[in-house]
Amino acid sequence: MQPPSDSVLDAATAIILEEVRAENSPPSSDFHAADNLDLSALDREIAALDTTLVAVQKRLHQRLAETRKLRNALAVISRLPTELMIKIFLNELEEVTVKQYYPRVKTLSQVCAAWHSIIQNTVNFWAHLHSDFSLKAVGQILHKSRNAPLTVECGLLLTSSAAREFVEMLVQSAKRIRSLVVSRDFAAWSEARRLVGPKLEQLDYRTTNISKPLPLGNRVGRLDGLRELTLESAYLPWASVSLKGLKTLKLIRILSQGPSMSQLWSAITGSPSLQNLVLNHVSVSPGPETETSTFTLPSLRQLHLIHLSQSTIQSILNTIRTPACLDVNVTCDSDPTAPNSLPVLLSLSQTIPHIPALLNGGYQLCINLNSRVFRCWTERERYDDAHEPKIEIDMQEISPYEAFAWLLNQLKPPRDRRSTLTLSPDFNISEPSFVYAVDHKLHFVTSLDLTTDLSVDPLVKQLGRQVTHSGIPSWPMPRLSVLNLGTAYFSGHALIETLRNRYRGKKGGKKGRGKGAKSPNKPVPLTSLIVVGHQSMDEEYQDEVEDILGPGVMDWDPDDEDYDEDYSIDDDIDYWDEPYYGDHLYSVWD
Repeated sequence: MQPPSDSVLDAATAIILEEVRAENSPPSSDFHAADNLDLSALDREIAALDTTLVAVQKRLHQRLAETRKLRNALAVISRLPTELMIKIFLNELEEVTVKQYYPRVKTLSQVCAAWHSIIQNTVNFWAHLHSDFSLKAVGQILHKSRNAPLTVECGLLLTSSAAREFVEMLVQSAKRIRSLVVSRDFAAWSEARRLVGPKLEQLDYRTTNISKPLPLGNRVGRLDGLRELTLESAYLPWASVSLKGLKTLKLIRILSQGPSMSQLWSAITGSPSLQNLVLNHVSVSPGPETETSTFTLPSLRQLHLIHLSQSTIQSILNTIRTPACLDVNVTCDSDPTAPNSLPVLLSLSQTIPHIPALLNGGYQLCINLNSRVFRCWTERERYDDAHEPKIEIDMQEISPYEAFAWLLNQLKPPRDRRSTLTLSPDFNISEPSFVYAVDHKLHFVTSLDLTTDLSVDPLVKQLGRQVTHSGIPSWPMPRLSVLNLGTAYFSGHALIETLRNRYRGKKGGKKGRGKGAKSPNKPVPLTSLIVVGHQSMDEEYQDEVEDILGPGVMDWDPDDEDYDEDYSIDDDIDYWDEPYYGDHLYSVWD
């Protein structure tokens, strides 16, 4: 846009000067004569010019505001009906957190006078309350919201008196609370149960009273409108509430007063659009026998059955089908009445028919085996990538060999997939089914970790023997690129022989070059070999390894100083979990 010409500005200024001089008698300009210099006259002229400048600026701002207002009135968006504008604004604010809600509302209202008027006079924009707000602001919001449904969040507030005052101000409006979130860090979470009202659509209530869960909603009726329910160490009167049409059902650490299996089944079958089902450390009483027919949850994306009894998990898995579930976590506690957890895995295959796709589609596959626990899980490339499949299975008191066989039947991972296999100290590497798996089924493993102090010579030697797979010569774990022997005991001679057989000529080492007949389907190069402690290694063996694999591949810590097999990166970032206490300055503006 071109700026106005000087003539236009001069003309505008002249007109405004006329108006100003008419209101403020300007001083005489006779002092301009060279023979009549008067300092006081100059001061009066300067003051008059300052006054004129202020008046000009004020007038220009007025004209600019009037022109913008006219321009906004002619814009297409200003011709939209007020009801449609309200829907657009509410949709824009839908994902905004309660604490950031009013700053965003204020920004919208400052766009133009019309938007400001809409927001100021619509009660739906004044229905969000947080425990961080001052009590004065809470009172103003309650007044401006009139009868609008309320969204209330009781967040971090460590002062009991302030928390109770906040709750007390809201008790009279409990019947119009639509969404209630109570954090375990809220000092008055026990008193906040008075805010559980009959019109709730979302209830997220968390307490720290694990040993004695908090009862909620004894007088709120059936809660027919409830769509999202999350309870931690708290419970509802399961027999009297409806729990139909849920989209989210999350029950966490309810060690007593949990629902019965029939009540849980009623909630699931009454919620065909259920998207998230999480049961974590929940006591589910058997109750009367439920129907045995299966029920499909086509929208379910998250299924977490964590630290439940085997019988409870199997009952749930036998009765639901989840054809689109992407996030699965099944952690089965030991059950004296059912010492073998393999049926749970078989039921899981029926519940989630695409479980092979889940196992094969994750960013990285991790498998951990010992004599009592079977664990496998996938790790996403990014923690916030919720659309990538994720699965975690943790079975206690299970035959790891049977569970491992089940897993291998599900796996056909892509060639670019990273897969880590960890064998715990008491895992029997000489078990026939595992020996067979090493030769013929673990072709996808890229990293092998041996966390044992026992001899691993049988496995080391096995990796150095060529096998025939479907009539084609091959090698065990042909994609293995990282071998972590840790503190395991092994024969240095056995390791050297395996490396010679498996990688001779790969790196062009002095002793490895050109020895023996070349065979097809050679394994990928080993990029990392980790050895901790003396074992039977010495400098001569270290030189041999370097000749075969090349320099920099072997990481040998003979003194066991830098190795900590219990180390986790989480040890270094625990402080990330500490809450950040920023400035909380909130007020209601007019």
